[in-house]
Amino acid sequence: MRMLLEPQKDEHTDNFSVRSCKIKRLNDDGTSAETKIWFQLDKSIPLPHEEDCDAYLLAMVMEAMKENRKIEVKGSVSKQLLSNLVELQAAWNKWKPNIYNCIDIGVDKENYSTDKAQGAICAFSGGVDATFSVWMHSQSKNSHRSQSINLCSIVHGFDIPLSDTDAFENAKNRAQDTLSDVGINLIPIKTNYRQIAKANWEDVFSTALVATLSNFKNVAGTCIVGSSEPYDSLVIPWGSSPITDHLLSSGEFVVMHDGASHSRTEKVKEISEWKMGVGNLRVCWQGDLKDRNCGVCEKCVRTKLNFLAVGSLIPSCFPTTDILDDLDKVKLRNDAIRAEWRQIYEYAERKKEKGPWLKKVKKVIDKRVYSVIDIVLPRGSSRREMAKNLTKKLSRR
Repeated sequence: MRMLLEPQKDEHTDNFSVRSCKIKRLNDDGTSAETKIWFQLDKSIPLPHEEDCDAYLLAMVMEAMKENRKIEVKGSVSKQLLSNLVELQAAWNKWKPNIYNCIDIGVDKENYSTDKAQGAICAFSGGVDATFSVWMHSQSKNSHRSQSINLCSIVHGFDIPLSDTDAFENAKNRAQDTLSDVGINLIPIKTNYRQIAKANWEDVFSTALVATLSNFKNVAGTCIVGSSEPYDSLVIPWGSSPITDHLLSSGEFVVMHDGASHSRTEKVKEISEWKMGVGNLRVCWQGDLKDRNCGVCEKCVRTKLNFLAVGSLIPSCFPTTDILDDLDKVKLRNDAIRAEWRQIYEYAERKKEKGPWLKKVKKVIDKRVYSVIDIVLPRGSSRREMAKNLTKKLSRR
């Protein structure tokens, strides 16, 4: 069982450049399958060398671990990245041994360079985590840790499907309005990663993000990844954490896990002084319109509660709804989200908040909903993963 990564020649148009890699799956029974991963960038961005396969290896390593395939890279990979991926695999194999195997990675050429470009890049779609990171670093609020952000990037093909070009354009323009307020440019990048990926998105989203942003390594040598959880409430396993994000670093592209010093509510308190950042927040991924907040999904409700917990008004980026009615309809789908709700409740308790919403938040946290699926296919089990993959295959037919 092998997975071959074969980098292709870069393609160029008047406006864009495309990096791509063939992915060949070779099976023990002699059968094979082939697909391709690609990244489309603005033509102004100087690309990594064609034989540079760091981005492709990062994108596919957990896919190969899940399928228990040795990876053979027909190109160059950073020696530092290869070293880090040994430890990354060990972590995920400990956390989910029935799903992720430790595999061998062979490469045609190892890149020993540790020369990296000055400055940083940060993914920016307008969410709380990214808004917090941009605000803190651009205003030098992180003391000696503050980075000079050369640019931000918004990814088309992650939370907004490639087919929804209008929503992406609107989201991009809104994000650029925010960043222009602090003098930072936004460069979009497009990828088909989610169309070809099979592993659980909640496990691989940080790996996919760094793989995508590593295509900017020639203009920024540090990648800022906004934290999901604070140090005192880490949820493991999870796709992004201070335990594993730094293991996505290469010699020329260093990953900084950023913001775990703050809970989401504490982040909201920090950014509440940034009028443009708050006014343009986009946190929703469940609503029908992907370029704005629906106001009633779990993440929208949670973010509104973040503002209430710090004593602020709910910002205008959310449609006007009754928060008490919203709370009656919310269900928490995993432990990571439940932990964030608990942080909101505990923060509000410490600050002596007395709003009627607080008691309802406690009820939402305490209420656990177990469906028949959860009982037959427990969350995190290999049976559940197999069922997800089967469902995906059937939906593509």
